[in-house]
Amino acid sequence: MKSNYILHIILCWFACAQLNAQEISIDSIYSLNGKAFKLARDFSFGQALSYSYIAIQHATNNENDQALAYSYSILATTYKRMQYLGKAKNYYEKSLKLYTELGNKRRIVLIYHDLIRMATMQENFREGHNYLKTGYAIAKTTQNVEDILVLDWAKIALLQAEKRYVGVLKFVKEIEQRVKASSNNKNFFTARMNYLEFTKGDAYYYLDDYENAQKFLEKHIANEYVHVNDLASSYRQLAEIYKSKGEIDKEREATLNYHQKLKEKLEKDRASLQEELLANYSLSKDQLKLDVLEEKNYQKSIIVNRFKVVLVIIVLLLIGCIILGTLIVKAIYKKIKSNKLLRIKQNKLEEAKLKAEMTSKTKSNFFSMMSHELRTPLYAVTGITHLLLEENPKPSQQQYLKSLKFSGDHLLSLVNNILQANKLEDNTITIGASTFNLKANIDNIIKSFDLLIKDRENELNIAYDREIPELLVGDSLKISQILINLISNAIKFTKNGIIRLSVEKLDETDDDVQLHFCVQDTGIGIPKEKQEKVFEMFSQNYDAVNEEYQGSGLGLSIVKKLLKLYNSEIHLESKVNVGTTFTFDISFPKATDNVDLNIETSIEDVDFSHLKMLVVDDNKINQMLTKKILSTKQITTDIVASGAEAIEIVRNNHYDLILMDIHMPEMDGYEATKVIRGFNKKVPIIAFTAVSLDDSLPKIVNSGMNDMIIKPFVASQLFTLIQKYMD
Repeated sequence: MKSNYILHIILCWFACAQLNAQEISIDSIYSLNGKAFKLARDFSFGQALSYSYIAIQHATNNENDQALAYSYSILATTYKRMQYLGKAKNYYEKSLKLYTELGNKRRIVLIYHDLIRMATMQENFREGHNYLKTGYAIAKTTQNVEDILVLDWAKIALLQAEKRYVGVLKFVKEIEQRVKASSNNKNFFTARMNYLEFTKGDAYYYLDDYENAQKFLEKHIANEYVHVNDLASSYRQLAEIYKSKGEIDKEREATLNYHQKLKEKLEKDRASLQEELLANYSLSKDQLKLDVLEEKNYQKSIIVNRFKVVLVIIVLLLIGCIILGTLIVKAIYKKIKSNKLLRIKQNKLEEAKLKAEMTSKTKSNFFSMMSHELRTPLYAVTGITHLLLEENPKPSQQQYLKSLKFSGDHLLSLVNNILQANKLEDNTITIGASTFNLKANIDNIIKSFDLLIKDRENELNIAYDREIPELLVGDSLKISQILINLISNAIKFTKNGIIRLSVEKLDETDDDVQLHFCVQDTGIGIPKEKQEKVFEMFSQNYDAVNEEYQGSGLGLSIVKKLLKLYNSEIHLESKVNVGTTFTFDISFPKATDNVDLNIETSIEDVDFSHLKMLVVDDNKINQMLTKKILSTKQITTDIVASGAEAIEIVRNNHYDLILMDIHMPEMDGYEATKVIRGFNKKVPIIAFTAVSLDDSLPKIVNSGMNDMIIKPFVASQLFTLIQKYMD
């Protein structure tokens, strides 16, 4: 009850304050504006401004935006007649803003008409066309042809001022259709059509088409509904036309009509204007009154708005106090409940985090195990196949063995891609930095594709820029993986075509060189809609399972992610049945001059027969296979199946090199190497494992091993590595 009593007091106070404002009827405000408009038309500008001043004051006191907007437009019209175009534009814009807020589209169109007329007077044609465009957009929404016609008359004046008379004639035809569709009375219709006749005559006159000009102008002066200024113009133009035709009598008559019938009226208008301008009238004084009124209105609106805001705040505070007590109790209860739920959710999140970490660790262990379990038998498959091919098999067996080798190599590539994709997904791969010969790497890559290129009946061309430094610093393995995947992809999707690999130097500084790589083929191409998806994992160009061009869909995904490690991007251009081009750029540091690089040399003439090696491997097949490979170079080989045996035999014998398997029962290769290094630090020990380099390298280095070779391998790789550690 107490709060209601306070609210009544506040409302009564507000009502009393409103009663203090001076009020006048709306009809009276419009009557004042009507008088102001008429006085301005008769050049009585001082009185017109006074009436506008009163109208604006009353409209403001009544807080009637409709009347205020109309008063602003009348005041703007007065200023326009007085040639104070800046002030006119200011009040037109004030009127337009209010009418826009009120949604009075008819009045908005009329304001745009006046703004267009004023822009035409100032020869600001671009602004005029902008007003015209906006006005037409609003007029079309009213679905009233009269609104469009209002702007049509302004457009005619704008085109005439621009001297675009051909455009005037074309536009008049369009207006005639709208005039005929309007619902005005007959006299109004006749007057409009007569004005259009005058407009056409005027346009033809300025286009020097006197025949048509005479026809339309004579029709214009014969009509009773004519505007005095238009009539004067018609007589003047007809006099010029008659003169050009030598019709002296008609010329004199037209000239006489122009001077006698219109000059007196025009002089009277000028006299009225001159009298008004010479009167003791100070525009700055009346304008000052209007400016003061505007400032008072602005300050008053601020006070009213502030009072309203304060009133609203008080009401809201009263309501808030009533609600607040209830909300506080509910909030306390909800807080207790939410805290309980948060603790439960936090426990679940911690549990989920532990599960995710365990899953990630399990996944990593799984792939590490799979790497070993898959590569170990693959070593046997590819190694035995290689040995059989080296033993001059029967011609009937060669095709089978080549197919077996191809299948084994393909399976190994797939396994490597799957493991590589997993590591890239987990962000566990980093870029290494060692000195390497890029040209030699590319030559080795090309040699590895000889059989596949012949099988697909393709031609592989290499373009290598000779200005590229011989030695670069980077991760040669990652660069090889990128090029192998791109070339393999090109071969797979090209048959009986041409594949081209080019490496070009883009830029070189004292420390770095930037290279541009391009792999291009003439294969089946990639449809435009699938070009973005080919870099996604397991994405395929063709969806059918038995399609000729199927693959794992991992190669391009791996390429994109490896290039990201180099802060580079892969770019693709392709056209179906024409071919595909992949390009990318990489910057490499240049190697220093004193780098000692072991460049790969041919091992065919190297004598390995004096070497004695120890192979430590728990797999019987791998033991047999490795020994067989080493025997092709007459290398003496001892074999043991565990780390403990390896330690014992190394204590009692001299070996030139040890191939040490990593995963073995009882004692693995890491532990065995650490023990051996305790009493023999010179013998080279090479990790002989099926686990990937990224997984094993830290442990290999820490255990004391010298190098590493991953199973399965090409025999030449093993012998090259052995040669590296020969005395």
